[in-house]
Amino acid sequence: MTHAPVTTAALPPLDDVLRSLQQPRLVFFPIRHHSPACAWHVQQWIEANRPATVLIEAPADATELIPLLLHSETQAPVAVYATYVDHDGHLAAAEPEIAPASAYPSPKEKSEPQRFGGYYPFCDYSPELLALRTGAAVGAELRFIDLPYAQKVLATELQANPALEVKLRALQAEQHLQHNTYLSALARKSGCRDFNELWDHLFEAHCQETLTIAFMQQIATYCYLSRQAADPATLAADGTLKREAAMAKAIAAALSETDGQILVVTGGFHTVVLPSLVDAPPVVPPVPKLSPQSAQTVLMRYSFEQLDALNGYGAGMPAPAYYQQLWQHMAQPDALGQTACEILMRLRSLTREQKPLVPLSVADEIAAVEQAQRLAQFRHHPGPTREDLLDAVRSCFVKGAMDGEGAILMAAVARALRGDRVGNLPAHASVPPLVEDFRRQAQTFRLKLTTSAPQSLTLDIYRKEKHRQLSRFLHSLAFADIPFARFTKGPDFVLGKALNQIQEHWNYRWQPQTESTLIEQSLYGDSVAELALYHLRQRVANLTNEGEGRSAIAAVRLLVAACRMGLHTQTERLLALITEQAAADPSVVSLAQALGQLLLLWQSREPLAAQFLETVPQLAIAVYRRLCYLIPQLADCPMEETLPVLRALSGVWEVLQAQADLDAELFIEGLLNLLTVQGNPVVLGGAVGILYSAGRMAMASLVTLAAGYLDHATAEPAQGVGFLRGLLQTCREVTWHGSELVAAINARLENWSDAEFLQVLPELRLAFAELAPRETDRVAKIAAQLHGQTNLGQLVHMSLSEADLHEGLQREAAVRQALAQDNLSHWFTPEVSHGRR
Repeated sequence: MTHAPVTTAALPPLDDVLRSLQQPRLVFFPIRHHSPACAWHVQQWIEANRPATVLIEAPADATELIPLLLHSETQAPVAVYATYVDHDGHLAAAEPEIAPASAYPSPKEKSEPQRFGGYYPFCDYSPELLALRTGAAVGAELRFIDLPYAQKVLATELQANPALEVKLRALQAEQHLQHNTYLSALARKSGCRDFNELWDHLFEAHCQETLTIAFMQQIATYCYLSRQAADPATLAADGTLKREAAMAKAIAAALSETDGQILVVTGGFHTVVLPSLVDAPPVVPPVPKLSPQSAQTVLMRYSFEQLDALNGYGAGMPAPAYYQQLWQHMAQPDALGQTACEILMRLRSLTREQKPLVPLSVADEIAAVEQAQRLAQFRHHPGPTREDLLDAVRSCFVKGAMDGEGAILMAAVARALRGDRVGNLPAHASVPPLVEDFRRQAQTFRLKLTTSAPQSLTLDIYRKEKHRQLSRFLHSLAFADIPFARFTKGPDFVLGKALNQIQEHWNYRWQPQTESTLIEQSLYGDSVAELALYHLRQRVANLTNEGEGRSAIAAVRLLVAACRMGLHTQTERLLALITEQAAADPSVVSLAQALGQLLLLWQSREPLAAQFLETVPQLAIAVYRRLCYLIPQLADCPMEETLPVLRALSGVWEVLQAQADLDAELFIEGLLNLLTVQGNPVVLGGAVGILYSAGRMAMASLVTLAAGYLDHATAEPAQGVGFLRGLLQTCREVTWHGSELVAAINARLENWSDAEFLQVLPELRLAFAELAPRETDRVAKIAAQLHGQTNLGQLVHMSLSEADLHEGLQREAAVRQALAQDNLSHWFTPEVSHGRR
């Protein structure tokens, strides 16, 4: 779907723009979103002029939410939340065709329409909310005039801006101001570090001493100059021009409907062009017909954490708790000073309550207050601004290096200035179906949503069907990253841990972010099950996109997760996906893990309700056969991947001891074929260990192989001892089943010089590190018997110092040299050699 782009004429001269702000029946008030200074002046103007109508930049279809915004039980911050799902296919022309990557459908196929979401927050110091509250107090008619969110999505040139797809966005985004070349240059010229400091320096600091008319003109000038640096093509592509055309049309319509004065409150970037557009409104493209389920607009609770510009919100002021406190003092002449003093006092208390912060004294607080005031005077501010306050904290509160203690303190300061305030709505406020489904199920399972105190649950998933249902509900929420419940203990069928336990243990806690996250994700489904299904499909698509499309274990884990969440309708497609991935998976490790997971799924089919997955045993056999086919290729295994490979082979052998349905001979044949190929000695040693355990390798043959590798250990220690290392990884018991292997190792040790022994010693230690202490004692006893002893004696002498050891080694070397000169080296027998014990 395309329309001819809306274009805009060149900006009128600045003087004309400033004169057009104040017209007999029409007044344009430019603002920055969430600016206390703008909110204060908007309030002052409305109280002084009492307009008949107040028009505000916000989605027009949210006008019906204004009574809820003004309800006495509504507590900011709250947000208008809007979604659009392209059920009608209006964006199909903009979406390129995608060939399916697998048997499982991609989320971008026709079965999954494109989804979009956006939010428009309000806090106590938002100019828009003050315009509503003060306008209602003077009896003005109140309306929102921006494009409805669905129309804004359709107005955006998606082909020119593919990054705009399927994103949750701030509908008040100020990227044209924050990333503006003129304002960046102005900030540098003014000695300000960023856009936010420049704004405070120019407007927030001097708010109370500036007349409202002059303030409006200053904001308009600021935004006019930034608009000149904006790229017209970008404004057309991101829908800005179409939004302004729609707002101009709404303003013109209001002029024709009322004889009273009209106040228009919009972002300053739009304000500088709106007067000229009202005089000559551009043609607005016709609105396509939307199905009822395509769009929704609701009011939701919001939090300062989400509102913070420093936390990723692209249209707000940073540190909302700071500006909230500043707003509460706006009626007082020294609002900046009082705010700074209170916050510094709170920060000092914070250092005494939270570790590892260094506690600060009253003297530190007094010094910081004085520093903030002096910085304000130096920068020509009537009182300390936010950056003056932060600079004072850096100067007086940080006692160590900024990249050490300072970083910890400033992170705590940032959290304190952000705040944790959460808004609230009246009980009758409507919410998206996803939130209703969450509440309904929570009530069914008797979960406590009326308190934020942590709660715990113990679920008997093997014996109680209702507990299994609750487990699926909680796992679905966790899979979708909803901050509500956390699995702490119990059988983990995905990772294969704690499978001997029969109960799941959960901690859960309701918090405002629970429902706000649900609302944000409501564009992905109307129920918790639909939400989990969407994320499941996304994970499948991501496997291919991230290069993991040939990972059998990744696909199997998604199957197990689907069963754990009760999404059994997806299992047939997932089984097909596993078949496809296993057939192309080149990794023995992945296939071994997938085999274990499939067998575990079949064994645990009762709590996972997977009894109907009758093809799982056959699929496990197919995975097993693929694994056995790949075993000979392990000769080329890189050394850094050796340990996972050995664990995988050992795991498969353990499985074969308990699974009669799997042909163990295929595995044995693969290991025997591996031994015919020269390659990684650690892997070959591991294969020999398993063959010995299976009774398919005689001790004599095993010792011959190990001795052959050890004969080359002095030249290449890692290669020579590698075989022994792999052998002990998969079959430790070979060292005490008889004395043959220990005797072969001992024979090589006796023939090595001290220098050769020390060269090989680290690898030998690494090989024998797999033995448990008691196993080490058994091997030591065998070694002692080879020398006619019952034990090796005391191997650690705590009474000797390092200096004593070095002196003893020097004397031993001197004795050796003297004996050699007299042809008596044979007197120095291995039994008395400290170096080989």
